[in-house]
Amino acid sequence: MVLGTPDLTRPADVDGLPTAPEETDLLCLRRDRSFRRIFLTLLFALLALGLSGMLGVKSRTTAAQGGGYELKLTYGQVSRPGLATPWSLEIRHPGGFGGPVTVASSNAYLDMFDENGFDPQPSKVTQTADEIIWEFEPPPGDTLGVSFDARVNPGVQWGRSGTTSVLVDGKPVVTARYKTWILP
Repeated sequence: MVLGTPDLTRPADVDGLPTAPEETDLLCLRRDRSFRRIFLTLLFALLALGLSGMLGVKSRTTAAQGGGYELKLTYGQVSRPGLATPWSLEIRHPGGFGGPVTVASSNAYLDMFDENGFDPQPSKVTQTADEIIWEFEPPPGDTLGVSFDARVNPGVQWGRSGTTSVLVDGKPVVTARYKTWILP
C-alpha cells in the first residue's frame, strides 16, 4: 500500500461509526421550515416598515378653546429614544394680550426629553411637584408661538401623557391633553 492512498479493503465502519445518515423526521423538517419562513416574513415586514418611515417620528396637533383663548399644540404622537421630537405651542387671544402670558405643562411629560432649546425664552420659570410654569412677555399682536427643541432621552420606554394649560390668575382657562408613545 502506498502512503496517502485510501485502503479500499478496509470496512468503512471499523471504528463503530455508522456510515449511513440518520433517518430524518419529516414533521420536524416541516416545522423548522415554517419557523424560518415566519421569522423571515416578520424580519422583512419590519425592514419594510423602517424603510417606509413608519417607525419614525409622527406628529399630531391638538387644539382647545376656553376663557377667550385658543390653544394649538403640535407634539410627537409617536417617537423613538434619541430622536428629535416636535413640541410647539400656539396661543391666540383675540385683541392681544393685556400682560404676561402664563403657561403650565406637566413635568412627567417634559422629563422624557433632553432639551436643546426653548424659543422664546420665558421671562420667569416656576416649578411645582407636578408642573413647570412659564411666564412669557406679551407678544405684539394676538398670537404667541412657543417651541421646544428636544430629543427623547435614550432610556425612556413606552411614553407618557401630558397637559398644557394657559393660566389666568393662577387658574387654568384652557387645557390641551396629549400622549406620546415611544417605540423601541
